Amino acid sequence: MVTLGAARQISPLIRFARWTALSLGVFYGYKRYNYLANAEIEIQKHENEIKAKHAARKAAEKEALNKAEMESLGKEAGVLAK
Repeated sequence: MVTLGAARQISPLIRFARWTALSLGVFYGYKRYNYLANAEIEIQKHENEIKAKHAARKAAEKEALNKAEMESLGKEAGVLAK
């Protein structure tokens, strides 16, 4: 069995640099996340507007098709529209 030697002491400068890099990385990630989250909110608002317009247009088209079909069926059945 291989035994590892005793743990070596890490230089205080290296330790400080590691903690600084970790802290800066967490801070950068926090700021970047907030920036991207706000940008995504604006994108979602725009997409929801487009979806609402599309749904309204599709509903109007469907209503027109239903009306035309009902008129056609009324003519075939000999029923007059009011």
